[in-house]
Amino acid sequence: MRIGIVTDIHDQVKILADVLAALKAEAVDAIVTLGDNTDLFGKWNKADEVADLLRGAGAVGVWGNHDFGLCRNVPEETRFRFLRRTLDYFETLQPRLELGGCHFSHIEPFLDPERTDDLWTFEGRPEDEERTAKSFVAIPHRAAFLGHFHRWLALSDAGRVEWNGSAPLHFEPDKRYLVVVAPLFNGEFAVLDTDRGIIEPRRLPRREEPT
Repeated sequence: MRIGIVTDIHDQVKILADVLAALKAEAVDAIVTLGDNTDLFGKWNKADEVADLLRGAGAVGVWGNHDFGLCRNVPEETRFRFLRRTLDYFETLQPRLELGGCHFSHIEPFLDPERTDDLWTFEGRPEDEERTAKSFVAIPHRAAFLGHFHRWLALSDAGRVEWNGSAPLHFEPDKRYLVVVAPLFNGEFAVLDTDRGIIEPRRLPRREEPT
C-alpha cells in the first residue's frame, strides 16, 4: 500500500492543492493528514478551503492541537463561523489512525490526543531516550508517523537514525520506527510504501519570488 502523508498544513491552501495534485499524479492508494490542517486561532483561517481540498482528495487522518476545536464538542459560536460541510469533514478526523499496519497521530504515541494538555505539550523532544521508549511501549505497530515538530526525524527501537529527510528511509526488518514528518507549510510531504518498508520524503519545487 502506498500512502501519501501530509501534516501541519496551517491553512496553506495553495501549497496543499499542489501537494494533493502531486500525490494524485503518483496514484497513491490513500492520503493521510497528521493534523494541524487549519489554525483555528489564526487571523486568516481558511478551514473551509482546506476541508474542501482534503475531502476532494479522499484524505483521512487525525487532528492536531491547532484544529482540535473543530473536531469534537464544537461550541455553537464556532459552528456559526464555518460551513456545514467543513464541520462535517473535521468531525471525521480521529485521535489516532491505523492504516496499512502503521500508526498515525499528531503527537507522540504515548500521549493522549484527546487531552488538551497532551496535544499542546512541547516539553522534551521525541528523540529523548525516555520519551522514545514510552512511544514504542504504547503501541504494537512496526512504524508510527507523527507531525507537530515541524521537521524530519527518524527513531528506531535501537536509537536515533542518521536521517534528515533528504533521501528515502528504508525500514530494517528487525527494527521498529517512529518517524516525524516535516510540515506541508514548507512544501514538504511524504509517500510511504508499506509493502516495501520505505518512506520517501517529497518537497515541492521552490517558487521564484517576484522581483
